[in-house]
Amino acid sequence: MRPFTRHALLPGLCLFLALGTTATASEPLRFFAVGDLPYREAEKGPFRDLLSAAAAEQPPFIVHVGDIKAGSAPCTDANLQEIAALFREQPVPVVYTPGDNEWTDCHREGAGGLDPLVRLRRVREVFYGDPRVLRRDALGATHQGPGYPENAFFMHSGVMLIALHVVGSNNGHDRARPASVVEFEAREAANRAFLGRALTVAEERGARAVVVLIQANPLFERGLNPRGLRGFKDDLIALMGRFPGPVLLLHGDTHRFKHDRPLIDPATGSPFDRLVRVEVPGSPMVGGVWITLDLEAPEPFAVDPIYVVSLDALNDGAD
Repeated sequence: MRPFTRHALLPGLCLFLALGTTATASEPLRFFAVGDLPYREAEKGPFRDLLSAAAAEQPPFIVHVGDIKAGSAPCTDANLQEIAALFREQPVPVVYTPGDNEWTDCHREGAGGLDPLVRLRRVREVFYGDPRVLRRDALGATHQGPGYPENAFFMHSGVMLIALHVVGSNNGHDRARPASVVEFEAREAANRAFLGRALTVAEERGARAVVVLIQANPLFERGLNPRGLRGFKDDLIALMGRFPGPVLLLHGDTHRFKHDRPLIDPATGSPFDRLVRVEVPGSPMVGGVWITLDLEAPEPFAVDPIYVVSLDALNDGAD
């Protein structure tokens, strides 16, 4: 059990429940990852404290794998700016990849019935137009450019980290909306090219591990292969053939913590032993995951989920 420092807690929040392996100080890379938060007004305070406590442990960066609001909540500039301001306040860089709730799902009536491509432009302007919001330059990150500024890669402690824009809701592929198909196809091609570029740099710099950050759950566990996610899973298989070291896929989307090896090697019919998948928890659970990379250990990726526990919730449950 990992306690949260008392001064960082909201009234009524006392501790975090931790599951999994605890990192040691000697391990070379440890960072905190969250996603699918905050969805509700009541989650914003605990979420802010969650980030503050994580930052207090001085990781080199914090990861947010997308979905900064509920899919049925209105898509507004005010929401984007509020979360961007929170990211800007953090004392460490934030590696953020957009979620489907930020743009793909904005056509839903409850989300405002807005054009998703217009909302995507606003996401890019708010989060990536001002380098002071995420401060990825402090990590020496390489960005894909003005067309896809959200895609970035950087090396840290011998590990290549790659953020790609792959979202839920079938990765934005909706045959009922032709413009979405055009956008999807262009973005998929851009992702594939950027992943290849990052792997080339990883090879040149002798990377010992690769971490891929996306928002979407690729749906390994359901045995599904929708058009919008098929190409990314093919790209993962190609990555495993090209890179010989351990690989971590980190994502959000379905709000349930997962830590497994779900990618099947088509050559053997068995899961790739070198690829580990971690899905961060999400709303209504306010929590995140500490990832520790110990490349000398039999299990290179140590995973430590952390959840906020409310005294009020515990008391209600006791009744």
